[in-house]
Amino acid sequence: MASSQTSGHVSGTTSKQTLDSTSDGKSIDSLQGPFNAVLFDLDGTLLDTTQAIYESLKHTMRHFTGKTPEDEELHPYMGLPVQEQFSLLLPGQEIQACKVYETHNLSIHKDYVKPYPGAVDVLQALKTYGTKIALVTSKKRKTAVVGLEIAGIRHLFDATVFCDDLPEHKPHPAPVLKALELLGYIQTAANPDPAFRFRALTVGDSPWDIASAKNALSFLIDAANAAKPSGPRLGVPVIETAGVTYGAFPKEAIEAQNPDYILDSISQVLTLCGLDT
Repeated sequence: MASSQTSGHVSGTTSKQTLDSTSDGKSIDSLQGPFNAVLFDLDGTLLDTTQAIYESLKHTMRHFTGKTPEDEELHPYMGLPVQEQFSLLLPGQEIQACKVYETHNLSIHKDYVKPYPGAVDVLQALKTYGTKIALVTSKKRKTAVVGLEIAGIRHLFDATVFCDDLPEHKPHPAPVLKALELLGYIQTAANPDPAFRFRALTVGDSPWDIASAKNALSFLIDAANAAKPSGPRLGVPVIETAGVTYGAFPKEAIEAQNPDYILDSISQVLTLCGLDT
């Protein structure tokens, strides 16, 4: 699947995952066009929560160790589910640590959490155009919903996948596959033959976001090839990845994952979707 360079502000790369042809014999490149769906990460992508996360991590570490780590010490754990963070930071105490973290994090949400400039407009434009929108986050439902309501965007999503909805988390493909199932583009992860040809875009700020989408695409391709190794397929999955550079991770970390697009602003999603005029 070759990604075209859409504008001077949106950089494109070439995905290594591709299907040779569609069921009607056309090249996969001929499917390039409007996205059927856009799957968004939450923290660092739609909502600026980075400082709230750092403050909550520091508060929790101070509570259990008496010491306050620097941002640089905590950065490697950004983007992971909270319990996974504390299984690494405070092994054996992660359950209690999660409770302390979540209580503090919720208490500072109104002061620290806000949508990134343009995020609300992007979601509203996609909704108006008829593009399906999903939220795929490693955040627990309770905390994520508070942020969504602060930003006034909860009602704009056609599907939501939270950390506590599945046992597997990014970079596992399950969250992306679940979102596609909820949107009606695949049947189930266990029986993933696409209902019809679709083109989806995933947008996230962490290496885990990009890896999860790529893993989901690989899973669907393998399933399609296994089901119909030589005959026509019911559908052709196209999942492209966009990594944003304004979140918790530096541009170099995003580039290292080889996403199809690198975005410096959430508004550039509309450029990719042809809705920026």
